[in-house]
Amino acid sequence: MNKKILFYALFVFMMSAMVSGCLSDKQPKVCLGSACLKVEIAQTNEELQRGLQYRETMPRDEGMLFIFPQDVEAGFWMKNTLLPLDMIWLSEAKSVVYIQKNAPPCLQEECPVYGPKESVRYVLEANAGFADANDIQIGQEAKVFLVEKE
Repeated sequence: MNKKILFYALFVFMMSAMVSGCLSDKQPKVCLGSACLKVEIAQTNEELQRGLQYRETMPRDEGMLFIFPQDVEAGFWMKNTLLPLDMIWLSEAKSVVYIQKNAPPCLQEECPVYGPKESVRYVLEANAGFADANDIQIGQEAKVFLVEKE
């Protein structure tokens, strides 16, 4: 076989393997502009209620995406949440409708409730400072990349 053809065939094979490796990332993520977070999904009743409670750390490039089965008025509190968080409420169309920046941990019995008065489908929780660092704005569109459960 011609060395050039063999080289190109090998090059195409290697590039295909690298691209398919990148595309096979099974980690869901949410992007707002160029800022992307790998997200853990909270979707069952138990996951939605527990959220990020009792977690002591979370990597800067990670967060949690709460997915509701229908539009709801989703008030969130920080009860037993140990990390200060930014919370970003998204409509069914994945448009930012409300932002709570730097919600502090709450270890008391009564904690403030945060959220919009309108219904939403998603809430994204990120480490405090994410919204300001990435200039997240009301009306901004989010891209949500989910993966199918096997």
